[in-house]
Amino acid sequence: MWVSVSNQAYVFLNCVLGGMIVAFIYDIFRVRRKTIKSSNLIVYFEDFIYWIIVALVLFAIIYRSNEGELRGYVMLGVAIGIILYALILSRIVMAVFLFVIRTIYKIAVTVCGILLIPMRIILKILSVPAKKAYKSISRGAKKIKGASKNKLSKIKVSGRIFNNIRKKI
Repeated sequence: MWVSVSNQAYVFLNCVLGGMIVAFIYDIFRVRRKTIKSSNLIVYFEDFIYWIIVALVLFAIIYRSNEGELRGYVMLGVAIGIILYALILSRIVMAVFLFVIRTIYKIAVTVCGILLIPMRIILKILSVPAKKAYKSISRGAKKIKGASKNKLSKIKVSGRIFNNIRKKI
């Protein structure tokens, strides 16, 4: 490739853009981690995926702009791109992503609440006969419990009588 200052500036600016893309991808992973808590194993897997994506993005940018030649200014451009993104855009992007996700969550909760209104009405209608059935069943259970206590006391009395008769014999 023909080497000139303008060509090197083009490669450097592409690498700055590549660094910004890498930092943006990192912010996407950060947003996911802030919204959905996950175990360390999932985080390790996400980190592995992140570095594969970073390697592919940087390889594509360096290959497209500089035919794959690694130079010091290429790595410097990537580092400057990451730093610029972190200082200028990261907070804004994170705030926008989190706002959008929270808004979508609130809308989903509201829609689910609206869709569940008929189910709540049906449950309220069915709760009246269910309460009556529960009361009648609990009354019947109390009667059975009381009857069993009487029978147990009769069995105890008859057991004492049997023991007294056996002792006399």
